[in-house]
Amino acid sequence: MRAKLTDEQERIQETAEDFLESNGGIEFARREMEGEDVVDEVWAEISDLDYPAVTVPIDHGGLGEGMVYLSALLEATGRYAMPGPLPETAAVGAPLIADLGDEDQKDEYLPAVADGDCRLSVAVYNDRNESLPAAVGADGEVAEDGSVTISGTKTLVPYADAVDEVVVATRTREAGGYDGVTLCLVDPESEGVSVEALDSLDRTRPLYDLELDLTVPPERVLGPAHGGGSALERAADRFTVASCAMLVGAADRAVDMSAEYSTERTQYGQPIGKFQAVKHRTADMWIDMQSARSLTYYAAWALDADDPDATRAVSAAKSYAADRLHRVFGDDMWNHGGTGFTWDHDAHIYLKQAKAWRNFLGTPEEHRDRLIEARLSE
Repeated sequence: MRAKLTDEQERIQETAEDFLESNGGIEFARREMEGEDVVDEVWAEISDLDYPAVTVPIDHGGLGEGMVYLSALLEATGRYAMPGPLPETAAVGAPLIADLGDEDQKDEYLPAVADGDCRLSVAVYNDRNESLPAAVGADGEVAEDGSVTISGTKTLVPYADAVDEVVVATRTREAGGYDGVTLCLVDPESEGVSVEALDSLDRTRPLYDLELDLTVPPERVLGPAHGGGSALERAADRFTVASCAMLVGAADRAVDMSAEYSTERTQYGQPIGKFQAVKHRTADMWIDMQSARSLTYYAAWALDADDPDATRAVSAAKSYAADRLHRVFGDDMWNHGGTGFTWDHDAHIYLKQAKAWRNFLGTPEEHRDRLIEARLSE
């Protein structure tokens, strides 16, 4: 594997950071937290920069890149907690359509995604206390004509009120694991669908309940009936790596903030960075961030290469990032003293993000169990 980003990948990182810096940095996230709808504004800007097109195949108007390229981009956006369904669209929705869609579906949706005219999200969880794949509820039924009737509640759906289509996973056949799952495209504004906002800890990335009572026609079903599970599992792995990349970017920013503050803030006539309690803690933050970055990019490479180690790499990245980066954000707040706890300081935004993402797509403990299972199955 290549152990360094290409020049093009580094350029897209720098371009993303320059764009966010010149547009107020984390102010997009703060405006989202205060209830202002900024997704349209952000999406218009990033569509001009081709961000939604990253994972769309070249023959459908995209850039045809994989998870390493996307992770480089998401790491840059994570530094400023950029709102919007970019990871849901680029890491999950577009690759699922490319993997499972028929030619008509690919021609209809993928160019629109690449142009920024179609935003995507994903609805998987019926029970927020369950983990995948058990969280995919048996709320669907396939008819002889290939249509799928869905009746139930999907929860923890990101940006359900700001996307054009939601990829809904429904269990249409009683089976274990990812077997028996069917994937459908659902317009959240269509009849038989209602969207309700959840009270989320991370207010930069809103979550929703999706109440479904509708029949999805065959032309909006992705892939074979009962046969979308393996594609969904790959999509969950991509989503997991995407979330890790964003957290790595946020952690990089947290380390920078701590290092800068420790040289500016003085106590007893000297910068607090001279005290070992601060100096050593900041060094440990940097090591944890760099280690999470290495694991994340290895997992992204393994997914792109369809490497046999991909499952273990994804779970290693998630379990490490969820635990250690959570500590990085806590230490950043500690280094800033009382100011780090205030609403005005950015430290609390990153910490809340880390808490919200910690259990999404599997807790660290569950991913460590997955690592053990993968090892024992060899």
